[in-house]
Amino acid sequence: MSTSTATPDVDVVVIGAGFTGIYAIHRFRDRMGLTVHGFDAAADVGGTWYWNRYPGARVDIESVHYSYSFDEQLQQEWHWTERFPAQPEILRYLSHVADRFDIRKDVTFGVRVTSATWDDDASFWRVTTDDGAVTTGRYLVSGAGTLSVPKVPDFPGVETFAGRTLLTGNWLEDVDLTGQRVGIIGTGSSGIQAISEIAKQAASLTVLQRTPNYATPIGNHSTDPEQEAAEKAAYSDIRAKSRNHFLGVPYDEVQPSALAVSPEQRRAVFDDRWNKGGFRLFIDSFADLLLDKAANDTAAEYIRERIRERVQDPATAELLCPTGYPYGTKRPPLETDYYEAYNRDTVTLVDVAANRIDAVMPQGVRLADGTVHELDVLVLATGFDACTGPLLAMNVTGRDGLRLADSWADGPQTYLGLTVHGFPNFFMVTGPQSPSVLYNMPLAIEDHVDLIGDVLAHLAESGHTVVEPSATAQDQWVAETNALSEMTLLPTSASSWYMGANIPGKPRRVLVYLGGAPRYRAICEDVKAGGWRGFAVADSSRGLETATPGQELDPCFMFVAETLRQQQFPGFRAAGVETARAVVDSFVGMQAPPQRVAAVSEHSYGPDPEQRLRVYRPDVDGDDGLPVLFYVHGGGFMAGGLDVVDEVVRDLAVRTRSVVVSATYRRPPEHRFPAAHDDASAALRWTVGHACEIGGDGHRISVAGDSAGGNLAAAAAVQAVRDGVHLTSLLLVYPLVSPTAQTASREQFAKGYVIELDDLAWFGEQYTSSEADVRDPRLALDTLTAADLAGLPPTLVITNECDTLRDEGEAFAQQLRAAGVDARAQRFEGLAHGAFWMSLAVFGCSDQRQAAADFLVAQAARDRAPALA
Repeated sequence: MSTSTATPDVDVVVIGAGFTGIYAIHRFRDRMGLTVHGFDAAADVGGTWYWNRYPGARVDIESVHYSYSFDEQLQQEWHWTERFPAQPEILRYLSHVADRFDIRKDVTFGVRVTSATWDDDASFWRVTTDDGAVTTGRYLVSGAGTLSVPKVPDFPGVETFAGRTLLTGNWLEDVDLTGQRVGIIGTGSSGIQAISEIAKQAASLTVLQRTPNYATPIGNHSTDPEQEAAEKAAYSDIRAKSRNHFLGVPYDEVQPSALAVSPEQRRAVFDDRWNKGGFRLFIDSFADLLLDKAANDTAAEYIRERIRERVQDPATAELLCPTGYPYGTKRPPLETDYYEAYNRDTVTLVDVAANRIDAVMPQGVRLADGTVHELDVLVLATGFDACTGPLLAMNVTGRDGLRLADSWADGPQTYLGLTVHGFPNFFMVTGPQSPSVLYNMPLAIEDHVDLIGDVLAHLAESGHTVVEPSATAQDQWVAETNALSEMTLLPTSASSWYMGANIPGKPRRVLVYLGGAPRYRAICEDVKAGGWRGFAVADSSRGLETATPGQELDPCFMFVAETLRQQQFPGFRAAGVETARAVVDSFVGMQAPPQRVAAVSEHSYGPDPEQRLRVYRPDVDGDDGLPVLFYVHGGGFMAGGLDVVDEVVRDLAVRTRSVVVSATYRRPPEHRFPAAHDDASAALRWTVGHACEIGGDGHRISVAGDSAGGNLAAAAAVQAVRDGVHLTSLLLVYPLVSPTAQTASREQFAKGYVIELDDLAWFGEQYTSSEADVRDPRLALDTLTAADLAGLPPTLVITNECDTLRDEGEAFAQQLRAAGVDARAQRFEGLAHGAFWMSLAVFGCSDQRQAAADFLVAQAARDRAPALA
């Protein structure tokens, strides 16, 4: 092919001819009319199923799911002989698909990509292969796979072994092991599959085990014709359910918690999932196995019990029982007769964690104590340099000479696990920080290739040719990926390849997205619906330097926004008052379990049932009186209540070590303006008058509120200062400042950001009855004079970047400063309205609350009464 810099040889270069390469070539070439060329180091299609031909190689997802869904006729015509097909059958399937769609004509086989370099001047990729050829392409799509670069053996002397050395990740031929003395190092998924089969052939098998694994039954069987017919008839429904399941398979029996049932009930669930096989024990038993160590312990001990039942020698059984890491923090291997292999006289298990491998010698393997295991064949099942290894092996260089290896020196940095800032037109199918290996791979591949196709179509429609994610979008995605990981037990595994911990020197960072397929797919949909959030497009590489990306949004909010869109929520106006109140109350479901406090008491500050207070006292000593925080909830004046902010104020009580008085008020349309404002002032007066009685320090009272509650809190604080009340501080969380404010943020974030501009208008219509109400300074805070504001205490205004109320909140902080108030605004990038309430759904919520707490604590410390200072 030519090396012209004017026009690339092809539109798309695809690397790899496995599941990804086959579908990518079909999608881009046959459905989009693009020119495509692929490269693969193998001699034919197949990807990982070409290279991994070791005895026992088999997929761990049911065949009905581990297959393409993009063509209905293909689904119907192919017959799988087993529930979990072995490598030869999968390779035949991929060859059949390649034949059916004439894939091979656009693939060069037997060559390996040695470099891929972005040409800044020509705005395309130059792909060099090991035969010296250079091919240029506008877009570069990597289908190199997640498990395609075997880990380099790190045993001294392995090259001196006089027998045959076989690597499971590069096993290309049938090998007769009959009568051979075989040793195998590694008991991960590949090792376990190989051991089960090699044990049946070899004269002796020595298993050199460093870390035992939680292997569970695969439950394989020959295909049942009736089941196959039923599944093919329901394929559309099966695929839809699969794409809406965490793992990409339509399991539907998971229960909430292993700790919420009796031991007998828990055992019955585990037995059922164990007997059904596959990943059902891991993903379809209890939802908290990867989240709660105590719950995980119940599954881990169950598996150990089942190992002891199947292995006859007690000492061997104990060596096979994992204890050093939680179940599921490594990919759980699935097995057939694995444990029974150790009941054979010809199989020996050696614990090389206790007696490490010292060296490989010509005659075999020598251990640290000098023991030599003589072997004819040495099998290395030592795993892969997962996820990042295949990409770094291609020596990718992006804009301005940036090497991918340097960009990822501290671990992968991606947007959606699909693209990388600084690497235009580069797409990684099932790349690091995507669901990849925790999502049924063929469906994950189709989703990614389809998303790439949508990106390319968007470029064509907009008249651009270059696309790249912004650094901000990438940072937000990395934060999302890391935060999800920290919620799980995954980081506690010392050697999991999910964390890159199996490769010496590899940065320890989560390599897979743990939010599950449905969440990931929803986020991708919001990326598209939001005008390709986080992506900058241009007509040249240089043009990216000044291109404005689509508005970035925290992935947590993308998920929330897309969920509302999929539920076809019509907006608050169309929903009506009662439904609107129910929707606001449902925010409780997006909150973390509430913090424990020492005491909670209920009070009233007026005769109406809605004129209520709830007082929270933290579990701390404070004989001289704790600081008091008076908090008013939001909800558009007409929704919200004490229950929906219960978790919020408990958290603030614990973080600030303060007594918190949470107030609710009469709501419209039953009670219109100024009812809520009058109530907020009355509730604050109650708090001032009862501060000592509730365990607080009457000299240290702070006022806070969120959204409409921020408006009420500010107005109440202004009135309190007029009345001569000393206040310590004022915290306003994305406050409504004026119902008639006209700001850029109201226009920019009018739709698609949870609370929309029309929602604000409707809330105001419910509360106000006249133009005079709308202009009243208690509601229109921006009309307050400097004299009105001058006595207010130090104030923090928290705003969100993607919030209709952002600009008016920040303008109000400026207005306060102009009046002489010690005030500042703190903006949280990527967040939208409601974040302060969403402690479980939005990871940035914790940062907001901590900023609020730090401010409140600092002001309370400065405001201690002189006698107590």
